[in-house]
Amino acid sequence: MDEAVSKPSFPEVKHHKNKSRLHKRRPSKEEDGQFLSQFSNSLDAAKLRSSIPEDKLHTLHTPVEFSWKQFWTTLLYENLPPVLISPIAVLLVERSFSRAWHVMNHRCLFVCSLKHNSRGNHIFMWALFYPIFWLVLTTLLLRIFAPESLVQNVDLFQIIMAYLLFSLRGLIVSVKYGYYRQEDYAQLSRPAPHWTEDQTNRRLVGNAWTNPGNHPGLIEDELVCAMDENDVTLQGISFKMDEESSSRFRKHPTDELFTAETASNRKDEVTAGFVLHQILSSVYQLKFPPIYFLCILSAALTIMLNTFLIRLSYGLNAFGDTTLEVIIFIGCLIGFFLGSAGNLLFGFVCTHDFKRRATTLKKLGQLIQYPGLRLSEFLFHRLHPEEKDRDSTIDKTQEFDRSEEKEKYVYIDIKQPVNVFAWMICRKTMRSFGEVFYLRIQAYTSILLSYAILCVLFLNLIAWTQMRHHVSTIWLLIITVVAISSICIFAISKATKLQTLSSDQRDQVQKELFFLEKELMDADNDANNLEYKQISHAKVLLQQVDESINFHELIHKPTKVMGNPATHNVIGSALGIILTGFVLAVEGFSGSGISYDLKGWFNY
Repeated sequence: MDEAVSKPSFPEVKHHKNKSRLHKRRPSKEEDGQFLSQFSNSLDAAKLRSSIPEDKLHTLHTPVEFSWKQFWTTLLYENLPPVLISPIAVLLVERSFSRAWHVMNHRCLFVCSLKHNSRGNHIFMWALFYPIFWLVLTTLLLRIFAPESLVQNVDLFQIIMAYLLFSLRGLIVSVKYGYYRQEDYAQLSRPAPHWTEDQTNRRLVGNAWTNPGNHPGLIEDELVCAMDENDVTLQGISFKMDEESSSRFRKHPTDELFTAETASNRKDEVTAGFVLHQILSSVYQLKFPPIYFLCILSAALTIMLNTFLIRLSYGLNAFGDTTLEVIIFIGCLIGFFLGSAGNLLFGFVCTHDFKRRATTLKKLGQLIQYPGLRLSEFLFHRLHPEEKDRDSTIDKTQEFDRSEEKEKYVYIDIKQPVNVFAWMICRKTMRSFGEVFYLRIQAYTSILLSYAILCVLFLNLIAWTQMRHHVSTIWLLIITVVAISSICIFAISKATKLQTLSSDQRDQVQKELFFLEKELMDADNDANNLEYKQISHAKVLLQQVDESINFHELIHKPTKVMGNPATHNVIGSALGIILTGFVLAVEGFSGSGISYDLKGWFNY
């Protein structure tokens, strides 16, 4: 690039390095340096594949595609009982004992190797998960096949509800594996350390993606994948800023892959990689709100206790009269609690992720809107490992620096064509950040909403066919629908806000175009020829930005729920389906004259 600097301006700054867990390539500062040395300008950095040697092309990540084969395979594995039956299915599918051995251990279908999983995971699976899965499945089989006289106090619908709540996890896990990258599939059938428990955890939305800060390097890995997918390297593209801001950012310690300064940019430039990495780090390091856990616990306890409290109110034994009924109701109790808690957690994780994505997009938009983004909201502070054990003198200095940050702003002038170019590349990369998780989040929201609609269908089935049931089943269905649909609507509202931001920021870009047009009209072409060309070029690029946002974010790849763009119409449609289902169920109950005996049963 032009006027490159060979030495760093602030060699005393200590950047940290996180270990990458990617399989296709392990990004490094040295590799980035080799790439940058081959670029003659920022356009080469925005067309990465055409600017690097051909032998490096296969190491770049491509956009993830949903694998229906892996989805159906996983759905088979997850819905067959673990330990005894699902390993047989794995062996039949893999057609190799060694491959099947690694797959069943990595997927936790038959955990029995400390090389694949930790001791703690062994205890969890054998002491809790496997017994609970078998218990819930056994209760369903007992209710269906046991003599009626031994299980007559158990409502079949309640057992089905408990089993579906618990097995809904299998559908969600199937979607997860459906969105795995091809290189990850290959590692699942290989021994450790090609695939480890940590790598499994880093791909869980309820674990790593909820709090990426607990998994060092996850944010950087996902950002590298996003750059590869968009065919760019952000370290080769820079924003032009005033020298004071540039100097401050160059002194800011961060991940060595995304420093503000490279050997290819000028003293008044800051890399686009640094800007985007700071925004993502500051937002994605935020903890999962504790209030969400309180809501999950409250709703799960309500769903779990509903059946048993209503049975007691009608003078029935909470856990039935016979031994089989006691076993079945214990299975129901566990299935209701764990199933509902797990599914509600997924709902709030969806909400949390949509909110974070909206926040990152909003911050990127604020950078080009005067006065800009507060410095305190832009910079992410992380102590270098060597400095964590030092005394508080460093902390006091940092507190003083951060108090100054609250009064300062970061503003990117889009009259500079290079800034328009860098901003749009950042935006495209940000939209692809964590896309594997993003696509799964959209699918999970749709799955949970579909389950709520299924419960409404159960209500109508009971009402219109007059099937035998207990009154507690009706309340169970109503509470489940209200709990799950409420969280889904909450998540969809956050998705709608994210989608609306694209329209809002397109409006912001069009306003800037209007103002630039006025400046061009007022400019003296002879006296300010350089400025006139600069504004003219910025305007042309902004027009392309406007068209790109309209096509990519509003038409081609919008945020979707139930296969439709996330708008207020989706919320209205979801509420309409559920409320209409409730109304039809009420008509069915009132029209059929259903009444209950003294013990709360409707017996045809």
